[in-house]
Amino acid sequence: MPVYLTDSSIWIAARRAPRSYPPQLPADRLRRDEMATCVPVAPAQLDRALELLRELAGTTAGAHRRRPIDYVVAACAEAGGEDVVLWHGDSDLTLICDHAGIAHEAEHDRAKAAGLGAEPGGGR
Repeated sequence: MPVYLTDSSIWIAARRAPRSYPPQLPADRLRRDEMATCVPVAPAQLDRALELLRELAGTTAGAHRRRPIDYVVAACAEAGGEDVVLWHGDSDLTLICDHAGIAHEAEHDRAKAAGLGAEPGGGR
C-alpha cells in the first residue's frame, strides 16, 4: 500500500472548496493511515532539489523556473522510496516529477471534473 506524501496544494484545495470533493480525500487517506507530510529542510533532499532544478534548466529554456519549495518536496518524495507517492494539485510538481520519474498523483483531472479548474486549490 502506498504512502501519499501530501503537498500543501491538497490542504489548500480542501479549505477553498469545502463543499466539493477535496476535503473528503484527505479524510479518507488519513483514516486509512496512507498520508505523510515532510519538513523539507533535510540537507540531502536540498542537494537533490538543486540537482533537479539544474537538470530541468538544461532541458528547455525556462523549464526550471518553478517555486524552489516544489523541488524540495519532490526530492523528499523521491527519498521516501518506491512506496511513497507525492499527492498534489500543482502543475509545477507534475512537471518536476515527470522529469525525474518520481511517483506522483495529481488532482488535476478530478478537480476539473468537480468544476474547480486546472488545480484544485486554484480558481483557474
